[in-house]
This record gives sequence, C-alpha cells and structure tokens, in this order.
Amino acid sequence: MTRTQLEITQEDMWRTLVFEQRTTLTLAVEMLLRCHLSPEQILAKTAMALEGSHLDS
Repeated sequence: MTRTQLEITQEDMWRTLVFEQRTTLTLAVEMLLRCHLSPEQILAKTAMALEGSHLDS
C-alpha cells in the first residue's frame, strides 16, 4: 500500500468513526474542555466506550 493509499484509508476510517460515534466523541471533547479529570482519563474512558460500542454492532 502506498503512502497516499494509506492516508486515504486513514481519512476514511476517521470519517466513518466520527459519523458513527458523533455523540460519544462530542461528549469527550466537551469533557476535555470543561471537566477536572485528566485528559488521559477522559480519553481512556472514551476509548473504552468506543470499543464497547464496536463490539455491540
């Protein structure tokens, strides 16, 4: 796979993730902006939520 093909594939994956998980990602961003938890904690919880939703589909 060429670098250009890899970049296109990654862009498509991000686009799909954002489309399918808009609510979860929006909540994560809002928490990063307003919450007193560390960014690492918020991103770890978000990743767990996304992994769980992937298993449910």
